[in-house]
Amino acid sequence: MYPCVECYRKKLLQNIETVTRMMHADRKIMCAVVKGFCADDSVMEILEESSVDWIADSRIEDLAKLHTRKPRFLIRLSQPCEIKDVVASSEVSFESEIETLQLLQEEAQRQHKNHGVILAIDMGDLREGIFFQNLEELDEAVETILRSPNLKLLGIGTNLGCFGGVMTDLINMQGLIDTASHIEHKFSVTLPYISGMTTAAMEMIENKTMPLQVNHGRFGEAWLIGFDSVDNRRLAYLHDDAFLFKAQIIELKEKPSRPIGHIGGNAYGEHIEYKNEGLMHRALLAFGTQDVKYEYLVPLDENVEFIGASSDHTIISLRNADQYKVGDVLAFKLKYHALLHLYTSKYVKKYVV
Repeated sequence: MYPCVECYRKKLLQNIETVTRMMHADRKIMCAVVKGFCADDSVMEILEESSVDWIADSRIEDLAKLHTRKPRFLIRLSQPCEIKDVVASSEVSFESEIETLQLLQEEAQRQHKNHGVILAIDMGDLREGIFFQNLEELDEAVETILRSPNLKLLGIGTNLGCFGGVMTDLINMQGLIDTASHIEHKFSVTLPYISGMTTAAMEMIENKTMPLQVNHGRFGEAWLIGFDSVDNRRLAYLHDDAFLFKAQIIELKEKPSRPIGHIGGNAYGEHIEYKNEGLMHRALLAFGTQDVKYEYLVPLDENVEFIGASSDHTIISLRNADQYKVGDVLAFKLKYHALLHLYTSKYVKKYVV
């Protein structure tokens, strides 16, 4: 059935193992981020066969359903309303707020469990974390964990690139290392993990310029679609087609290139000026923005050009229309956000082949 996402088991496993080998070669922990496919059971079977060390997700609902022997890491800061589930369904979580740490301790004690914490440090991308220059707040958070009998300080980590577009480099990695050293020296502790690597760090990993002290990474985009959005580059040693989206043509007609009549806003309130390019071979595909934005898709057929979309339909121009008929299926490579959206949509079928 269409529309659908097909996951190609062999290619995905090759991607996973390639990135994992690169990490293990420098004695670093490979943490596979699975939010891109909503921790889908069929894809998770591939992860369980792999050599990855940890499983990470931003949604506790995904971690809760996993049957895995690998540590589960919640990489979005815990919501106070979900603390019970965080303790029950993850071994480790990213945290930055004193109040949340206190709630975690209370709940872990209730559940007779220990819970690992990696303190989130903001190294300048300005999303989550204790700002790296605010040592007073950092020390208070460390003290809170150390005096909590059911919490264990496993390390510190940072996220770069996702909000501010800050590149991973030796300067911010050294800053993260210095922050870890401050904690270790002031509190006489050893931090097992410094988690500074994401797909945005792949170039440093490739060139072996990542400091040895940064020994933990959280990767999604690289092994899922073979791309690094922060550097805007294809990772040539990885498959970029381990996932493909497929959609069916439901109408194929020759129509004018510009709408006819008095023009107002479209269904989204947008006022779009269409060029007059004469008659066009136009096709309707049976998916829309409720499923995925076409801007996140890359057609395998170079003759396919996106024109626009509504919630349930996507309109394309076909420069070589003779080869197509109603019922034919078009395939697309995915950008990372396409994968996120498609696996979230209940109207898109998912297959592992």
